[in-house]
Amino acid sequence: MQHDGDAQRRPSPWQSKTFGTSLSLHLDRPVNAMSISPSGRDVVLASRSGLYIVDLDDPHRPPRFIRHTTLWEVADVQWSPHAAKHSWVISTSNQKAMVWNLALPSANAIEHVLHAHTRAITDINFHAHDPERLATCAVDAFVHCWDMRTPAKPVQSFCDWRASATQVKWNRQNGHVVASAHDRFVRIWDDRFGAKPLRSIAAHATKIHGVDFDRRSETRLITCSLDKTVKYWDYSNAEDVPTRVINTGFPVWKARHTPFGDGCLIMPQRGGRNALYLVNNTSSTKNEEMQPVASFIGHTEPLKEFLWRSRGGEAGVDNREFQLVTWSKDRDLRLWQVDEDAVAGVGHIKGQPLPFKLTRLGTPYVSFNREQEKFETTASAALSPLHIRHPSARTSSAAGGARSRTNRAQSRYMTRGVKRQDKISHLNWLSGVRIGRAAFERTDDEANAVATFSERGSYASGSGVPENFGEEVSIVGHKFPKVVFEKIDVGKGEIVLTLNGPWGTDNSLVFIRLQASFPSDYPQKGGPSPRMELEQSKDISEPELAGIESQVRSIADILTARGMFCLEPCLRYLMGEKILVGDLQADDNLLLTEGLPKLEQDDGSSSDDEIIISPPK
Repeated sequence: MQHDGDAQRRPSPWQSKTFGTSLSLHLDRPVNAMSISPSGRDVVLASRSGLYIVDLDDPHRPPRFIRHTTLWEVADVQWSPHAAKHSWVISTSNQKAMVWNLALPSANAIEHVLHAHTRAITDINFHAHDPERLATCAVDAFVHCWDMRTPAKPVQSFCDWRASATQVKWNRQNGHVVASAHDRFVRIWDDRFGAKPLRSIAAHATKIHGVDFDRRSETRLITCSLDKTVKYWDYSNAEDVPTRVINTGFPVWKARHTPFGDGCLIMPQRGGRNALYLVNNTSSTKNEEMQPVASFIGHTEPLKEFLWRSRGGEAGVDNREFQLVTWSKDRDLRLWQVDEDAVAGVGHIKGQPLPFKLTRLGTPYVSFNREQEKFETTASAALSPLHIRHPSARTSSAAGGARSRTNRAQSRYMTRGVKRQDKISHLNWLSGVRIGRAAFERTDDEANAVATFSERGSYASGSGVPENFGEEVSIVGHKFPKVVFEKIDVGKGEIVLTLNGPWGTDNSLVFIRLQASFPSDYPQKGGPSPRMELEQSKDISEPELAGIESQVRSIADILTARGMFCLEPCLRYLMGEKILVGDLQADDNLLLTEGLPKLEQDDGSSSDDEIIISPPK
């Protein structure tokens, strides 16, 4: 029986600190594809070198990296949308598709290798209802349907024979139907009718790059193309006549139905101000210019992918909230707030019964951002109400088979020697994290600018002023490269750092380790101060170390009381620099701790900006 206390402690998307705010993360890697977990907590970014798992609820933590070196660009990556397979991710590598199980250690995370195509795979799509099934399509013109219970070969295949396949999509209402795009044609296949298409539609004048079935109607779908149009179809009609055409004015790379209301989000291939456009599907005009109800503008380069993050709907009532996630060639991952006017503009009404089944319901709200020794226990406990077998609880024969497939996959994909340039520095990652109003306001150059600590003892005005604790750690870390951060946990407000300061005999440099814990509302004016502790050192006596620690705490207390960031002045003091009274408090009166032979008060010649703490000379 589940206790109320357990339910309250279990992580929930309603506890997310990033869902209701804008967020920008910069990953300076050549990522080509992105997908989102069914819980909406993690995002996977796929590149030639491997997978990056980003925890959206802890954006200051660097991504988990799973190495998978390949010569080929990743055409697509898809996270399973089903609660039953919430740890599965599938990515492409030329003719093959790798099924990753993120619940396993990174070095052994490949669950299956799907290999039946003879040319490069171009698209992947999980079945809308069956968590064990998915489809792939490729340049070889084939569409293969796979069942993960028998992954050695496809359970069914379809082929156009004349043109390569660019898109594949399962019908959301009829699990037997799948659509694929071949050049300018859309083929509708039904696994009950053999290899002949159920319907063929000559949809566009140029190659189709997007196909998406309606979420409520079995026979309706939309397509998009580089011919600058988005077209609506009903394949139950015998003629190749669209029910509606939207002229966008730019080549369209992707167009998909929204998970709320009756809308469509349109993404340009180029042009279009590098924006996303939300349009209403309901219109009496059959051929019209695009009239968006909302636009999402901010990226400096063309977009590569967009996704929807959602929460709610557990009780069968449509109380869902949404957040837009985008990835662009500018290498920014962005989370956008979607206002109520935009949601209402496509006919979404909160409080109604859910209009369709949500396959993500029941997904444990856990992150795969890092490998956890206790993950198996916690994940198994979370999955037990769903009657889902944990992936590590396989039979010996199944485990042996998966192990042999994994060993083959490792030897096949991970033996190529490369420079280890994929590990992301925590400080570099922090410099690319921008939250709230700062998320989209600053340019890349401004985001990389380093703040200066002025002669008045505060961060200089301008783009380098930190917006939060994470930015402060990044700025200070880049400004003082000889300060080593041994631990950074922005979510918990904890850091451990080391440096050399002139606190030894005859002012010689000695090693100092500082452990600091910052309150969650830091730097709240009048709020609690950070806790600063210096580790015991054989080079500094205990009384002297206690005095130094007391001065550091005094600096932190005074600045925090004024709502100011304090990490840089504390470090400057430990490195032997002078701190000014005017920098710290308005009344120019700070009491020194008595009995510090290494510290001196100024002789009084500094007037208003009297030096109150001076390192040894």
